Amino acid sequence: MDAIIPEILCMICSYLNIEDVRRFRLCCRAFADAGACFAFREVVFYLHQGDFDMLRHISLHPIASKNVHSLVYIGHTLEMPRKSLEEFRSYYSTIRSTEKIIAQHRNEAPPPKMGDLQLERLYKNYEIIMDQQERILNNDEDISCIKEVVSRFSSLREITMSSEFWFWDGQSKTPFEGCLVKPGFEIEPQGCRHLDSLLSAVFETDIKLERLTAGIFSWRFFQKPPAEFKLSLPYYANLTCLELCIDTGFYEDENTGGLSEPILGTEVPECRRLMETGLLRDFIKSLTQLQTLYVIFSWHSNEHGYPARLENIMEPKHRWEHLDSLTLGNITCERQDLMSMLRRHKSTLKELCLRDIRLRSTSWRSLLPKIRKTMDLDLACICGELYGQDEDSPFDEYWNLAVPEAMGDELRDEVSDYLVNDRIRRCPLTADNMDL
Repeated sequence: MDAIIPEILCMICSYLNIEDVRRFRLCCRAFADAGACFAFREVVFYLHQGDFDMLRHISLHPIASKNVHSLVYIGHTLEMPRKSLEEFRSYYSTIRSTEKIIAQHRNEAPPPKMGDLQLERLYKNYEIIMDQQERILNNDEDISCIKEVVSRFSSLREITMSSEFWFWDGQSKTPFEGCLVKPGFEIEPQGCRHLDSLLSAVFETDIKLERLTAGIFSWRFFQKPPAEFKLSLPYYANLTCLELCIDTGFYEDENTGGLSEPILGTEVPECRRLMETGLLRDFIKSLTQLQTLYVIFSWHSNEHGYPARLENIMEPKHRWEHLDSLTLGNITCERQDLMSMLRRHKSTLKELCLRDIRLRSTSWRSLLPKIRKTMDLDLACICGELYGQDEDSPFDEYWNLAVPEAMGDELRDEVSDYLVNDRIRRCPLTADNMDL
């Protein structure tokens, strides 16, 4: 096997999926070295001792370390403070009830019930992992480990910080499998520690990123001195893709007759004040190579309004020469400002998603025909809560088109088709199909 030309082995690996590459590497040393060029191109990890050990091992491998192109950091940890043994048993009881319901729905027998000894062994594993997690956080071992390993990933071009499974479909298996408790707790402010540790390591290593994806993370991440952001701009100069989902806060109100009710957008005013400084807008403006721009705020608020305006995100009159995909969510604007921006990118923009957008005093029924007439889109999605104002009468407009990841929506699909299909002549949004 060692006599096979390495280039041929690498070509073979290029046609295999990741799981097959990993099996391929078990054959012999030559296969292992060839597979190392492909097996670790994307590395997914949690804030977990075992995953940090894995990162160090990859970073010290002479071949694998030079072929890591993408890091995906999942922002979920075990809930703190830790559970007592009784709370652990209660947690399992909830899992057991769910297993029974699922089994009944599938007309199957539920999995065997765990005994006390098995639960106690799992609880010991849980305590070990909690000890490690607390030590890592108290000693900033996560930050130092990421800084150490990133310095050896010379081909790193993409980083993703995923929380609540934004930008990451997730895996059925996590490094927490042996302790029963599922990770889902976010360190406050949400996502900021994970994202900061990745970016600070990248900056110290002088890596020029091409793709930055982060979500969901708190707006508080941007509460940094403007001078600090300016110093970081050169490290983003090669970005072709920027995807951000910014959290604007919510909490569960449990004072409504025993039923919890989510209160959304609780930090919208603070976020809006920060966005009005132009800090995010100036950063995005500096990205001259940008092809994909995705900026969504998690919530708006009935009480506090929206976290940003279009001009807080995209500099008026500025044009990104290569922009071909644009997604904006939970912002306000006027149709004239939005159309002005779209016209500037008419020659390049092929994909457009507008999600949970409020037109302050203009109409969606006037905007959509203009988008259709002006743009040559391959893909369009207008979804979420759409607010507007009829321009010929004092009536508000409102449609609630389900976001694609939530459910199907016939009207949403009709609007999307209208914007990309010349044969559809009539705008699907009408006074008759508005939501009350």
